[in-house]
Amino acid sequence: MSEERFKGLITQGWLVMLLWSAVTLTSFFQPSILDANTARFINVSLLTAFTLIHGSVRYGGGIFVYFVIAVLVTNVFENMSISTGFPFGAYEHTAAMGPKVWHVPIIVGPIFAVAGYIAWMIAGILLGDVFSQPRGVTYARPVIAAFLTTSWDLCVDAIGGTANRDWIWAHGGPWFGVPWLNFFGWMLTMWVSFQLFSMYLARRDAPREIRADHVYWRQPVVYWLIIGLQFPLLALIVPRMALTDPTGQIWQSTHLFQSMAITSVFTMLFTALLAWLVLSRASR
Repeated sequence: MSEERFKGLITQGWLVMLLWSAVTLTSFFQPSILDANTARFINVSLLTAFTLIHGSVRYGGGIFVYFVIAVLVTNVFENMSISTGFPFGAYEHTAAMGPKVWHVPIIVGPIFAVAGYIAWMIAGILLGDVFSQPRGVTYARPVIAAFLTTSWDLCVDAIGGTANRDWIWAHGGPWFGVPWLNFFGWMLTMWVSFQLFSMYLARRDAPREIRADHVYWRQPVVYWLIIGLQFPLLALIVPRMALTDPTGQIWQSTHLFQSMAITSVFTMLFTALLAWLVLSRASR
């Protein structure tokens, strides 16, 4: 890859983040112009673009392999859970999530894949794998990346399920209507996706080496940070109202969104800060 193309892809990554921020803020403050549901589809498309653009710099065509793996694994586990209750619990997606393949909306696979890619990159930064690529199959990075991706879902799932009714949990759960098993399902799904991708990478030539002080490494950290910041912002603007889950349990909207904000601060924002500090030390 030429240096000119490299710089072009980095610029495209920043533009995608800028567009994502504009779409998100418009849906928050001008929902009559852009409603939250439409914004979700636009933002997943933008996150997909970022994943493929940023990932192609280091992995080349391998980023498409990752994306396909994550989408396929997600659809297998999601369909299995909707049919059997394992590994996420008993639930169903509503029409708000768009067209489906069998029981699962088409958008769900990419949601897992794009959140997973940023978590994969941050896990690599935290472990130092991105600076000295380990040989063979890696096992620590898939586990850490699965934890990071699940931390994002910890902030999202109650909003999507209990507040927006994008999906419905049949039996509710302790996390504002979300069952604990859901987060185990996210961990399992993403770990399998990452481990398969790690096995694929072990059979390929080493990914492109990029200096630790290059802005390339900062991009996924910044994206993770701005995604995490939307939750404290939502907590400031969401009006107080009663939310009822399918079991009849009543939750206060302000309590729900404030809890998601606190969770994001001590998970997503903390890991973004930690990754930034690791990069700063590695750049010295």
